[in-house]
This record gives sequence, structure tokens and C-alpha cells, in this order.
Amino acid sequence: MKSKLDRLLEALPDAPGVYLHKDQAARVLYIGKAKSLRSRVRSYFQSSAAHTPRIAAMVNQVADVEVFHTRSESEALILEANLIKKHQPRYNINYKDDKSYPFFKLTVNEAYPRLYLTREKFDKDAEYFGPYASVKDARETLYTIRRHFKLRTSKMKLDGSRSYRPCINFQLGKCLAPCRGTVPREDYGRIVEQVRMFFQGRHKELMARMEREMAECSREQRYEDAARLRDAIGAVRRTMEKQLVLAPGSKADQDVLAIHRESHFAGVEMLFIRNGRLIGSDFMFFDHTEGLEDAEILGGWLNRLYTRPAALLPREILIPFPVEDMAVLEDFLSREKGARVHIRAVRRGDKRKLVQLAADNARQLLRERMTRHVDDDALLEEVGRTLHLRRTPRRVEAFDISNLQGSDTVASMVVWEDNRPLKAGYRKFKIRTVSGPDDFQAMFEVITRRYRRAVNGGQPLPDLILIDGGKGQVNTAQMAMDLLGFSATQVDLIGLAKGRSEFRRSGGRHRGPGGVDYEYVVKPQMKNELRLKSNSGTLHFLQRIRDESHRFAVEFHRSLRRRGNLTSTLEGVPGVGPRQARKLLRHFGSLKRVREAGVDALKAVPGLPASTAERIFETYREGEAP
Repeated sequence: MKSKLDRLLEALPDAPGVYLHKDQAARVLYIGKAKSLRSRVRSYFQSSAAHTPRIAAMVNQVADVEVFHTRSESEALILEANLIKKHQPRYNINYKDDKSYPFFKLTVNEAYPRLYLTREKFDKDAEYFGPYASVKDARETLYTIRRHFKLRTSKMKLDGSRSYRPCINFQLGKCLAPCRGTVPREDYGRIVEQVRMFFQGRHKELMARMEREMAECSREQRYEDAARLRDAIGAVRRTMEKQLVLAPGSKADQDVLAIHRESHFAGVEMLFIRNGRLIGSDFMFFDHTEGLEDAEILGGWLNRLYTRPAALLPREILIPFPVEDMAVLEDFLSREKGARVHIRAVRRGDKRKLVQLAADNARQLLRERMTRHVDDDALLEEVGRTLHLRRTPRRVEAFDISNLQGSDTVASMVVWEDNRPLKAGYRKFKIRTVSGPDDFQAMFEVITRRYRRAVNGGQPLPDLILIDGGKGQVNTAQMAMDLLGFSATQVDLIGLAKGRSEFRRSGGRHRGPGGVDYEYVVKPQMKNELRLKSNSGTLHFLQRIRDESHRFAVEFHRSLRRRGNLTSTLEGVPGVGPRQARKLLRHFGSLKRVREAGVDALKAVPGLPASTAERIFETYREGEAP
């Protein structure tokens, strides 16, 4: 009699799609895409298949295969990337850092365009510039542009038909304030064109134009405008000096990727070149890559990097060798961009020099990361030995409770992976079932909410759960874990608490009362506390994680209090209730902008009655706001 798996293999269609290999417990082992599901999936189970040890180990565990049909290979490409991100299968390449680069959006579809940083690309009518691997560099660039080119920052819809009172940015000389209705669209448009030239790398042309305008302003004795242009020219010149020219005379937008391998580690370096100038670079580190080919690692990262909805696509992607489904990815990216995107495996010429530069950087950065990785492994093994843990704490999830005199109780969860914070895994919790200052019940609630989905197979469990607290909090967390059906036999659980000794000692003698603060670890089944030395690497490891969880919880609590104070201030305006106050804050972004808004802007808030808008306007204009 044929097995379930044999019957499934016989029924596979000769069509494109995505397949998921699963084990007996229905855990996803591997996710792949195929032009023909029938041919690809069957190839894993043929006796003549020459699998690598890694794939052979995976195939031996397969008990079921789930398939998703798609209309094209491009759809399969996207679906595969999304499913890998969701399930994080053991035998796929582990992309721990899901990159999302910031870029600039210029709202040229508005009468008076704005410029701001974003990570989401939705507006087909806007213009986008980037990406920037460094958020710090991107913010410095934004500061430079706003200071010298004075584009507006407000979100109001301006068409020139109405005028508003300008905000403080105008008084500080940081904005031309087109909201006044006195700035011609032609004058504002010239500045927008200058910003566009700045991002397009047309720096020499931009400076020549601004120098002509500066001379004209000087002749007309408009000395303030001339001074503004002089400062802007200096800012552009300083930007040019920072950017490395890699392709003189080139106007192509290029991303250059290269890979370097040593032992079971791999690193991919990315160079972002716009108009021949290097605007940024980034590096991806991979471990446990044994059994994987270079093309498999690089090709997988290309798919992950460029199939995100917010990816900012260049005209050309340079790589050192061909990868699987390169033509499929190229066609997909061309459709997404609305212009031809070329993926080129270059082996000679000037473009090869760019790839070699990326490869040299990859080699240097990989060796630096390998050194740190070895140190991290040694530290994690030390933590495991010192605390008598069942598993090396590669993934730690830490919890903290925060409240103010028992009100607005919240909890935080921070995630540490391989001795690094994983901020994408951070979570905030509003405590729902507890009234009053009861940290134990709050801990019970947050542990239950966090791990209910995990024990059902929806999310992976950590190696270690760290509680900011002593025996009571740890026992409460253990009760929640037991009720959910998993215990410390699967996941280690500890608490980090503060204590105070009764005496200080010096030279073996008591120095009198007062005591010395210390920190200790408790475990559910451990009778006595485990006191760690003050210079212990294990203690420093736990303190870093605990302090981060505390910071995150306090920050969340403060934001809720601040939001509540703003809401209560608005509720002091006659006719404004809690729901309308929240609506106003969401629409304008801050209480300050609500106060500065004109009556027409207030009336434009969806669902806000015109009479209420007029009352808010009158209240703040007359200085009667509470």
C-alpha cells in the first residue's frame, strides 16, 4: 500500500509553484520554488539523486509536502520569499537581518512638494532617492537639505487658494512657508529642481546654477537670498567631498554585490552607486553555511533583498557569477520598476573592478565579524555553563513590567540573538486583565499571551527566558508555561534580581551597617540564589539584556502617559471627547500642529463636525486652551 507521501508525489502538477517540506510534527523543514512542481519535488526522493549532506539530512525527515500553485515563476519567487520569512525553516539560508533601507520621498504630485525619509514605497507619482544603508547618514542629509533648501515639512494640502499662519520653522528661517500663500509656485519649483539635482548627483550643474542665482540676487541687493544660496553651495560641495567617485562620467544607477566565504561563514557586501557616486554600502553576515553553494547564498539574498514591496530598484545589479532564476528575477524587477532592470554577472572590464571592490570589502568585513562571532560563541557557552542551562542561550527573550502607582501597566519583551539585540523581535504589551499594581499577575498575562501561539507551532521558542525579578516573578512565569504545556525542560527560565548584603566588609572586618548591592539569578527549581561576581561576563550579558528590556518598557509607558496627557488637554476643549481627541492627534501628529491648524484644516479631519472644528480654532486662537 502506498504511503501518503507517495500518493502526494504522484498527484503533483506540472506547473510553477512553491513547495514546503514538513516533518512528522508538521514543522516546516525547507521551502523552495519550482518551474515544475512535479519534476522538482520528485527529484528529492529519487534513489539516484546526488544530494549534499545537508539536503540528504533534510530529505530523511520529510513526512509531508505542501504545495502552492502559482500562475507564473515570478509569483512563485515572491511567495517563496514571503513564506521563508514567515516560517524560517531550518534548512533554508538563515537571513536573520531582514533589511529595510530608508530612502527619500519627494512628493512632486503636490503643488508645493515635501521631502521626507520613508521605508515604504507606495506612491507611483512621487520620486524616490536612495537607498541609504546608514539611517544616521540619511538623517544628516535630510537636515542639510531642510536647512539650505527650505522645503516645507507640514502635511497640509496646499493649492494656493487658502493661506495659513506659518509655523515656527518659518520664524527660524528653515522653511519658505508656502502656507502663507505668498510664495509663487515657480520660485518654489526652482528649489525643488535643485533638490532633485542634488539627489541625482548633478552637483557641478547644480552649483553652477546656484552661483548664477547668487550673483543675480547680489546685483538686485537681495542679500539674504544670496547668503542662503552661498550656504547651500557650501553644503553641496561638502557632500561631494564625502562621496567616493567610482564610475566617473557614468549616470547609471548600480547596486554591486559580491560574496566571500571562509570556513562555514559567508559575507555579502553591497555597494549602492548612484550617478557614478557611492552613496552607501552594507554587509550581510551568514553562519552555518556548510553544504551551500556560493550561488545559492547570493541568489537567495538577491531574492530576499529585491522582492520586498518597498525595495528601491536600480537600473543595473552587478554580481560576480550567475545565480539560479536570474532571468525570472530580472523580468519581475523590470515590471516592478516600470523600466528595464539588468542583472549582470560580470567577469571583465570596468564593471568587474566594481565587483572586485565589493569582494575585497566582503573579505575584510567577514574576517572582522568572524572574530567577534568566535568571541560571542565563547561568551554564550560560558553563560550556559555558569547558569547550568540545558541549551546554549543563542536566542534570549526578556520581559519587564512597568507601571506608575499601579496605573497603565505595560510589559516589554526584547530579543537577543547571538549576543546582539534583534529589534525586529521586540514587542510591547498593554496589560488587560490586571487592575492595580500586581506585577505577578501582569507577568502571568504577558507570558501566556507571548507563548500561546508559539506552543501551537506558530513561532519558535527561545533558548532562554529572562525575567526582570526574583523568585515570585519566576514562579509566576513558570505557572504560565506549565499551563501552556511547555516547561523548563524545553526552555530555560531564570530571573535576575537585586539584593543587598547586611554588611560591608574591608580587610575581613565589618565596616558597619549599610550593606552592598549585588545581583543574583534565580531558577524555578533552584532552592538557593546564584550570586554572580561583579566582573563576570555572564552577569554583564544578563544585565545588558535586562537593562534593555527595562528601557523599552519605560519608554512605552512614557509614550502612553504622554499620549494620555495630550488627549486630556484636547478633551478640555468644549465639545471634544476622547474619540475626537485621538482622531485629531492621529490626523495632525501632535498637539502643537492641532493648535496651529487653520479652521479649514480642522474641518478637513474626517468625522469631525464643522462646529467642533470652529470651536477648537477659536479656543486656541483666544488662548483659552486648558
